[in-house]
Amino acid sequence: MGRIEPGPRDAITDVPGVRVGHAQAASGQRTGVTVVAPPSLPLPAGVATVNGVGELTGKLWIEERGAIRTPVYLCGTHAVGTVLQAAVLASGRGPKDVAVPAVAECDDGEMADSRTVSGDDVQRALDDLGAEVREGTVGAGTGMSCFDFPGGIGTASRLVGEHHLGVLLLCNFGYGDREYLDVLGHRLDSSPTKAGSRGSCIAVCATDAPLSAQQLRRLALRPLLGLARVGSYAAEGSGEIGLAFATSTAQDFATGKLDPYFAAAYEAAHEAVYNCLVAARPAERLDGSMQDEFPTEAVRRLARSREGSAIASNPSTAPG
Repeated sequence: MGRIEPGPRDAITDVPGVRVGHAQAASGQRTGVTVVAPPSLPLPAGVATVNGVGELTGKLWIEERGAIRTPVYLCGTHAVGTVLQAAVLASGRGPKDVAVPAVAECDDGEMADSRTVSGDDVQRALDDLGAEVREGTVGAGTGMSCFDFPGGIGTASRLVGEHHLGVLLLCNFGYGDREYLDVLGHRLDSSPTKAGSRGSCIAVCATDAPLSAQQLRRLALRPLLGLARVGSYAAEGSGEIGLAFATSTAQDFATGKLDPYFAAAYEAAHEAVYNCLVAARPAERLDGSMQDEFPTEAVRRLARSREGSAIASNPSTAPG
């Protein structure tokens, strides 16, 4: 999807050294924790917000100092305090070496009670860190929804010259707005059996390009623009929050060369939403109703039809 070549995994872990881990709450509730860990810390970082009805702890620290000092933790809203405390302990920092962990949330309250997340769940997510990224209803995404379908984790990557750029989303937006969902230029015919009332999306963007904190602040906005391509308009009660970090500390990149990186972040987020929707699986809400299943086969037919139309209009693109 898009014009820019993806990385070999098509995941945020195509950025060398970046790892992702998930854990569902041991309580059995459909909630959990996801961790995005850079290869080293601290690293240059920036944050951006389209609509601020949400939380990212450490945001002021990142804005002021232009750096992150912990991995990025994702969870349900009412787990923020527990995850923050566990992240402090996992950092190994003592009273004289203070850091505010980056913990971002979306509200999974229709599917689960995120108050049941424990410090042990956070540790299991850290123990799960690796290069392969499971998508959909896993980790922090276990109880999330997207356009009233199952949502959760989506990821994609792009290659920009000699550099890598990856995006990981926690998709929990589009509640009650399925008519805005754009699937390969088409609107889905189905209406939700039940429209939700909450939403948000957290976008984590990583790159090995030597970007400065100010450039990363600008980059952090671009995945959120990619959400609009899918159908998000940043609803009043939805928090669209982005965080971008660079694995290089050189910070010597020419601002005039940023456009391909902006485009890559936009494209990767656009794809990551679809990757999430296809991978996610429906489950029962707390009120006993079931989530609608995303019509994956219908979307695949659309994709094949679109590919065939493209080849017919430009035979030079045909395989072989």
